[in-house]
Amino acid sequence: MKSLMYSILIVLMLTAPAIASDWKMFQNDEVHSGFSADVVSPPLVLKWTRDLGSKTDSSPIFVGGVVYIGSNGGIHAIDAGTGRQLWATTTNGFVRSIPAVSDGTLYIGADDKRFYAIDIKDGSIKWINKNATDGFLSSPVVIGNMAYAGSKDGGVYAFNVKTGELLWNYPTGKAVDTSPAYFEGTLFVGNDNGNIYAIDAITGKEIWHYNSGLSEIKASATISNGMVIIGSNNGNIYAFPVEKSTPKWTFSTSNNVEASPSVKEGTIFIGSKDSNFHAIDLGTGKSKWSYQAAGYIDASAAISNDIVYFGSHNNMVYALDTSTGKVLWKNSTGTGTDDYITTPAISGNMLYVVTHSGRVYAFASSGEATTIPAPTATAAKPVITQTPSPTVTGTAPTPGATSAATKSPGFEYAGLILLIAVLIRSIERKH
Repeated sequence: MKSLMYSILIVLMLTAPAIASDWKMFQNDEVHSGFSADVVSPPLVLKWTRDLGSKTDSSPIFVGGVVYIGSNGGIHAIDAGTGRQLWATTTNGFVRSIPAVSDGTLYIGADDKRFYAIDIKDGSIKWINKNATDGFLSSPVVIGNMAYAGSKDGGVYAFNVKTGELLWNYPTGKAVDTSPAYFEGTLFVGNDNGNIYAIDAITGKEIWHYNSGLSEIKASATISNGMVIIGSNNGNIYAFPVEKSTPKWTFSTSNNVEASPSVKEGTIFIGSKDSNFHAIDLGTGKSKWSYQAAGYIDASAAISNDIVYFGSHNNMVYALDTSTGKVLWKNSTGTGTDDYITTPAISGNMLYVVTHSGRVYAFASSGEATTIPAPTATAAKPVITQTPSPTVTGTAPTPGATSAATKSPGFEYAGLILLIAVLIRSIERKH
């Protein structure tokens, strides 16, 4: 009996799916690394796709088995395993940025000049801040009890995450479309004046700034090994020590750099509107390799272990070897010549990508058990209500079904393995 139990336990451990890590904000973390240790190995297979019903410039995040994404209709919560919409919260403006989730609350700004806190369980509004005088394109970052985001009014805002109270606002003088990166008490952002700022995250006081010229900064910063890396619409990529405003090196491309860097073990991965995707040595600023895509690149990459994934304006998703730049897999998505791919998200063995036309794609590693594809979900087009109070619409759960927001396959396997281990221990005690 005991040997049988051991055999079952070994089989379960070998066949159990990897427990998916969360991807809680733009580029996964507060330093915008764009890196996940979860392994998504090409070639990939399409598991499901979903139409949001409206266009989007947002990118997906993943928390607890649920994909969250913004659109011209508001915020959508989608079952990561099936593509079924769990709820949708309508805002009074386009949600162009990427949400951030912390302690059960989703934070996001919209074109309606409002910054929202939304309960991830049901999409209900916890609070709304209306201090901004223009909309939000900046993706928020949440640190402790503070949420930070930039606005098109030129301000960098800090909100209390529990109450929505405005704690401070640093005025830069021009639109801040970039997401604040956070490192050891300092925020790093760029604005449309070509300025790059280091701001004290507690007080909102400027520590330093650097002017890159008249070109706009549309790319968010990434921080690694004590360096701040950021691109500019003048075609340059800059690397600064976190404590001072003098660039250590500058890497030049031939067009706007609106994608934010992703980083792994001393190598920066970033695309440009010249259609080239670059691997750059973080220490020296020298090129390691480059790959020319069929369309220009203005969205950030996601790194899964030794593979870097990114999308381009030819409706393609690419997977490249991080060491060599070799193409390992590519796939056509989207609709129409003007469609494009936003920044991907990685969780478990899954890659989630979204197109500007509003279609979400969930790809899985082909080596995983996905022989029976999940049904393709179809969404009704969200209705934008121009009323002061945003609305929430939910999808009633199927009787007996469990939402992916509260349960995922990894936990089922873990529970079964634990039960068998307890039984084995009980048998050992009796003998």
